[in-house]
Amino acid sequence: MDLKQLLDKKLALSPELRPLALRVGLGLLVLAVAAYILVFVTVQEHERLEAEVVETRERAQRQMALLPAWSSIAALNQNASLGAVTVPRPEPVPRTRVYLMPEQIAHMARALGVEPLEVTLNPASLGQDPTSIQASGVFSGQMEGVRALLMDIGRAPWLARLERVELRAADGRLELFLQLRIALAD
Repeated sequence: MDLKQLLDKKLALSPELRPLALRVGLGLLVLAVAAYILVFVTVQEHERLEAEVVETRERAQRQMALLPAWSSIAALNQNASLGAVTVPRPEPVPRTRVYLMPEQIAHMARALGVEPLEVTLNPASLGQDPTSIQASGVFSGQMEGVRALLMDIGRAPWLARLERVELRAADGRLELFLQLRIALAD
């Protein structure tokens, strides 16, 4: 038999073969649906895992960018003299002059080559502690300037306490977020 005759031949199912053909067809359909579901779920899980891997790698790269800064700050702190890191005698700011503190902190940052992006006072914080007011600021600069600013603020006589310090790498520079409390005179 040649191919043309096979193709021209009509397939006729006998009544006994019809239920068998129907079972085979339904079986193949169920098998195709199961294979599609298994492949789709596997591909979806693979994409989710790939996204997590990319996110983890990016987070590790950001941390690696900050690692030299942290190690340098740690090394400089270990080598610092005791006089450079001792806390000065506290000198609270008079309540009538506290509104000038954001500008004074911004001036300290500019003098050290650090750009103050935002420095604000939080008057609502007086309800938590009436002896101090909360200030927060975001600064951007090179590692040396950011370190010097952090050390200067840490030694400031008006500082009651540092509440939060965050350091992030941003566009080849370091971004410093500070949240602190300024001691107030009665």
